[in-house]
Amino acid sequence: MSVTVLLDADIVAYQLAATAQRTYKWPGLEQPAVAADDFATLPARIDAEVNSITRAVGADKLIVCLSCPTSENWRLGVLPTYKANRAATVRPVHLQAVKDYLESEYPSYRRPTLEADDVMGILSTHPRLVKGKKIIVSEDKDMKTVPGWLYNPRKDLKPWRVSEDEADWWHMYQTLVGDATDGYTGLPRCGPVKATQVLGDAEDGPGALWERVLSAYEAKGLTEEHALVQARVARICRATDYDFKTKKAIEWDPPQT
Repeated sequence: MSVTVLLDADIVAYQLAATAQRTYKWPGLEQPAVAADDFATLPARIDAEVNSITRAVGADKLIVCLSCPTSENWRLGVLPTYKANRAATVRPVHLQAVKDYLESEYPSYRRPTLEADDVMGILSTHPRLVKGKKIIVSEDKDMKTVPGWLYNPRKDLKPWRVSEDEADWWHMYQTLVGDATDGYTGLPRCGPVKATQVLGDAEDGPGALWERVLSAYEAKGLTEEHALVQARVARICRATDYDFKTKKAIEWDPPQT
């Protein structure tokens, strides 16, 4: 059976580009100075990283997964402030060049309105788009909300399988705790311990999990609509969350109970 890596190229590109520059703070200057290596030094590092990841999970194929431009992200239609906190972030000098190299040198997948997370989620859960075993390789904790094989190079010794029950549980967990990096709040003052207490067992099913999440929001004086916005932006697209005819994400709706 063939094994295909679904690579979170947004993270890999950022990390690689960051290794090719140094930042210096000089007295009297408000902004630090950045000295970047010539891009010619990067392709060998990029190829070495890709080969290392492929070997680590025993894969024979790889698909580079990339995000659409931030301004096109479908989640902005649900929560206009989504990732607005990143607007002032200074990105590595060669970030776009590294992404362009990955996209041109390896099989790649990028679609309008979708983040790399969504691309990985759709490819991983679609029964026919990618044949054989598929392994998402990402350091992003959000990918635990997608059923299928997952490997975090920073934490995992080997790929592990996320069940559908576990993925649904993690989706509701993210709905409660939010994600400061992505700019959505979740349930105010709800940390990991509280979220785990609210949710209980994953085996209870998505309907029961949503009812518990909704009760927790209502206990804080928040509406179902508020909870639904958080759940929708927290949802990483699976194949069933994407309309292949219109090429648009399908916003998540609570399961019928």
